[in-house]
Amino acid sequence: MRMLLLVTLVIFAPVVHSAQKYYELKVEQITKNITGVEVDHALAINGSIPAPTLRFKLGDEAVIKVINSTNEPTTLHWHGLLVPYRQDGPQFSNTRIIAPGKSHTFKFPIRHTGTYWYHSHTELQEQRGLYGAIVIEDGDSDIKADHDFVYLMSDWTNEHPQQVLANLKKDGDYYRFKKGSYYSLLGAIRHGAIWNFLTSEWTRMGPMDLSDVGYDAFLINGKQKENMAGVKPGDKIRFRVINASASTYFYFNIGNLRNFTVVTKDGMKVQPVNVNELLVGVAETYDVIFEVPSHHAMMFEARATAQDITGFASLMFGSGMMKEHVPNKMKPNPYGMDHGGGHDDGGGHDDGGGHDDGGGHDDHSGHMSGVHEVENQMMRELDEMGHHSDMPKTKRLTYEMLKSKRPSHFKENLIRAEVIELELSGDMERYTWYINGKPFSEDKYIEIKENQIITFKLINKTMMHHPMHLHGHFFRLLNGQGHNAPLFHTVDVAPMKTVTLEFHANEPGIWFLHCHNLYHMKMGMARLVKYENISQPDDLLLDEQTWGPSMTHDDDAFWNGDVGIYNNTAELNLGINAGRYELEMSLEIDEYDLENLEAEVVFKRYLSRFMAVFAGGVYEDQQLHALLGMAYNLPLNIELEGYIRSDGKAVVKLKKLLPITDHVSISLEPTMSYRDGFDFGFRTELIYNFSQRMSAGVYYTYDDEDGHSAGIGVRIRF
Repeated sequence: MRMLLLVTLVIFAPVVHSAQKYYELKVEQITKNITGVEVDHALAINGSIPAPTLRFKLGDEAVIKVINSTNEPTTLHWHGLLVPYRQDGPQFSNTRIIAPGKSHTFKFPIRHTGTYWYHSHTELQEQRGLYGAIVIEDGDSDIKADHDFVYLMSDWTNEHPQQVLANLKKDGDYYRFKKGSYYSLLGAIRHGAIWNFLTSEWTRMGPMDLSDVGYDAFLINGKQKENMAGVKPGDKIRFRVINASASTYFYFNIGNLRNFTVVTKDGMKVQPVNVNELLVGVAETYDVIFEVPSHHAMMFEARATAQDITGFASLMFGSGMMKEHVPNKMKPNPYGMDHGGGHDDGGGHDDGGGHDDGGGHDDHSGHMSGVHEVENQMMRELDEMGHHSDMPKTKRLTYEMLKSKRPSHFKENLIRAEVIELELSGDMERYTWYINGKPFSEDKYIEIKENQIITFKLINKTMMHHPMHLHGHFFRLLNGQGHNAPLFHTVDVAPMKTVTLEFHANEPGIWFLHCHNLYHMKMGMARLVKYENISQPDDLLLDEQTWGPSMTHDDDAFWNGDVGIYNNTAELNLGINAGRYELEMSLEIDEYDLENLEAEVVFKRYLSRFMAVFAGGVYEDQQLHALLGMAYNLPLNIELEGYIRSDGKAVVKLKKLLPITDHVSISLEPTMSYRDGFDFGFRTELIYNFSQRMSAGVYYTYDDEDGHSAGIGVRIRF
């Protein structure tokens, strides 16, 4: 009997301490209508966008069967969870790809509590709907609430994400008209930011850019408007705030800038911090506690506002007839700072917009003035009752405020590796993104040694935010909190800022480190953190050989083109953009006479963001000549191109496109050449842009040989 009891205890001991939690997730292509447009390329799990919330308890064993019922490969990544190396999800580096019609079962222990999420790590499927929340509960949690609510934010585009990427490769600022995000000389003067405009032009940095994509909707739990029932005055709500967007940062606010308490970041507990605004980077999660005022019944709004202020999603909760909405924000200033001021919160979360909505400044005018003013409903009701209350100031959470609930420092006897500097850079013109000057296709690995303390110094050299995510580890963000530095899995690196993080290399494998802006990652801002003596498994290598060629890479070729039709000439320009390589072709017929046909074909190789060498040929005066030259982007964003032709002619061209107003720009193109004598030419065009695809212009040209010419016409881009 004693032996039987002992055997029984041995067999069932794991059941006592852990339970197996099983989920079956079916990936399928569906038609989805969110904005009134039927989108037939949407992807769902078990028919739902977002995917079902997965709930576990500490100590559970997760068993998740993923069935791929689509006609394309897929994978799922468990974002923020510490899982065995082969269970992490990304194809080729961690887990076998899930082929069409096939399934894969993930198994891993639940090692920690908190709020996390999961998403596809294949192509751009995350943007199409493959994402969902993960909640890991702790029965002994000291975070008490009457309601536990998943607040999953995302962005939605009716376009296929592959078309979005193709558009960005044509022009990194392709969606400026859709977003209403303009950058111009007169705009800078109007904002009192002419010095910022000139500085930006001189340094060739371009305008402050808070987003690349013009989205059709922003969502909370898959809806533009959501309601939470059953909330009474005095209740405490735990909002599990997750940014599951592809490329959008969100402001999170409650009511008329009501205070709430931040209790976790990326699933890890922090010492409670009272604020009234979060700027949530892509892939970050926060848990916040909000206590509903008990003095009277009222409905409150919890709003997710896109950082570029192109839209928001809204959740209403509470009870009563009165509604307290979140104040509308002003459109951000694209010139970086208002009147040279601006604010940096110092924690890697500078909002970058230059609009005054934080940092202790009075937000009344910042949120409620000008053409963007939309009065808060509660304030209107209070005014009607004879009362008035000024809008409170924004107190936005900064990384410097965050302090781990428990000491997070490492043991003194651990070896510290040399600091690894990772410079984040890119080129919006060609839409390429780099780490240390190279895209993923050129430099895949960062090699580290097991059981060392690894320090990454992330240096952002761009005017965009980059949410950097490390798989398989939590890292300490060195934010001035000493032994209680907070633990993150994703950190925002704000424009022109630097953050430093460190982690214990105690999870051998090959793990992704990448920008979680989906389009930045896809176009090069990624690396694999590879432990020494770990190599890519044979089955994953076979997967890469089988599936890799059909997937999108940062050096893939994307084409662009435009045609100009004027009263006395016609032009056709075609281009192919393939990472560091470009092929440019142009054709011009003057006076619509084939004898005046000119053509040029050039193949470019970019040596850096600003410099390229090229070779090609030119057809002019019914003769064909080879050419060899160099291109360089000068300060003030002046394009310089110089080449020598096979007939001995040397040519130098300059080109500057200056935006005058939101829709009006002027191009200036002087040309100097020498063969038997010096020749000077000049072309200028005043352009009105109706949209990204269509413009009209009036041009004037002068050439020492051909004299003066002028014309009017339209240009169509495709």
